[in-house]
Amino acid sequence: MSVKRENKMAENPKILIVDDDPGIRSQLKWGFEGFDVVTAENRADALEQFSKYHPAVVTLDLGLPPDAEGSNEGFAILKQILEEAPGTKVVIVSGSDEKTNAKRAVDSGAFEFFAKPVDLVKLNMIIERAYKAYKETI
Repeated sequence: MSVKRENKMAENPKILIVDDDPGIRSQLKWGFEGFDVVTAENRADALEQFSKYHPAVVTLDLGLPPDAEGSNEGFAILKQILEEAPGTKVVIVSGSDEKTNAKRAVDSGAFEFFAKPVDLVKLNMIIERAYKAYKETI
């Protein structure tokens, strides 16, 4: 029976979507087959959901309130998540496609930087790759 439980968990890993845009959260929530999706719209919510569900993969927008035009909140979440669980794969999904933020995110431990607008087919491929990389670290 434990084998069956492990297989079920492997079939439905957790993914946390962090974005302040409800439309994007909704689009992403229904866009990842085979994952149990949890969402958050700000840093406090993201860290609460992360601690509660321990997702394997997190998609993270950098521009979150109260710094929606900047990237401080997103980078603070990235740092806290990776300090709590270094094996977590964080994919930055951000409207800030500046090369500086992309480089800073990857240098800070993000698995990948994906610029909005969201292409679900491409993002799904990145999420699948991130999950496989996560499984190799556990």
